[in-house]
Amino acid sequence: MNENQTGASGIWQRIRQAAAWKKVVAAVLVVVLILAVAVGCVYKDVGGIFDTGEAGKLNQIADEDIEAGGERFYNLLLLGIDYDADDSGRDYAEGKGNTDVILYVQVNRDNGKVNVLQIPRDSYIGDYIDEAKGCTSPTGKINSVYALGPDQDNLINNIANKIYEMFKLPVDNYVTIDMDAFKTMLNVMGGITMYVPWDITDKTTGELLVPQGTHQISGDTAEVILRNRNYAQADYKRLETQQYFYAALVRTFLKEYDLADYYKACKNVAYYINTDLDLTEIYGLYATMTKVNPSDIYIVRLPGGGYDYTPAFGLASQSGYALDRDAVAALLNEHFREADHPVEADKLEIPTDVEWPYGVTSDPGKTLGDVNSGEGTEETPAA
Repeated sequence: MNENQTGASGIWQRIRQAAAWKKVVAAVLVVVLILAVAVGCVYKDVGGIFDTGEAGKLNQIADEDIEAGGERFYNLLLLGIDYDADDSGRDYAEGKGNTDVILYVQVNRDNGKVNVLQIPRDSYIGDYIDEAKGCTSPTGKINSVYALGPDQDNLINNIANKIYEMFKLPVDNYVTIDMDAFKTMLNVMGGITMYVPWDITDKTTGELLVPQGTHQISGDTAEVILRNRNYAQADYKRLETQQYFYAALVRTFLKEYDLADYYKACKNVAYYINTDLDLTEIYGLYATMTKVNPSDIYIVRLPGGGYDYTPAFGLASQSGYALDRDAVAALLNEHFREADHPVEADKLEIPTDVEWPYGVTSDPGKTLGDVNSGEGTEETPAA
């Protein structure tokens, strides 16, 4: 064995030890980390593609008086960025998009369990104002904070700090992915098999776009499914539909793909990804990916309800999603904090001057194993 091989072996040993507690992250990050692992294997071809890009350097401001869980938890923020104008006329200045998907992924190092928090993109944050720039969120929704917040050099800090203010959740690393990557990836893969839990219809015409049932979906069909909000509960229901997409991706990548398939997908979507994760860390996940059990991955949506309001600045009126602060505190304390270090509701900077004319919905959550089997799809009203 030559000197280079010996050095590589030593590096791999350290990487494997450092990444052991992260092994189940690959399933939850779905394509992002899986593709990143593939990049590690073909570093000579695409090693320069992954970087922080517009997201910049993470420097989350945290409250020293609140226990963060120490070394037990690893916390990753996964964002899907939508840069395209939509059918309502929404457009993005200077190429800055909204966070269409916001996932907070927490790995418990002690037991290997993963908890995933889905934060609705339309979550109401109140009048978000930066003194130096004036209003930075004319809609009062969390999805605009990433691009329009005060830190224009490191956009990730805008959303990371807002998440900490509202939920007191620390972020260790982040991954952002252009939503166009999902469409490109699925087309490269030749589609995936997905169970669609209910009919997908056009909001304007009522036309049936995708019927309920199991389908082999292409990138174009996936875009229709993932973007559709033509439900009585709008974005909240869309989040549940997305869970079935995540489960289908996990199943495909963990059960049907080999390294050559990862490489092919990676070459086509790597340019869509920004992250502060080190490639050497991600590389260590490849050997453990196939050991992931979907039943160990718990996914849940934040409790709240539809809310119509007029923001102090910007657009005339908005339909958003107002969070139930007390129910949010209870959820986070049960699933995302140490049992002996709860955070009281009054410490969460969630607007309370809201109304829920359509009622409040509380999601009991489910595992990706339940999603795969079609179980756990009911919501229950909050107390």
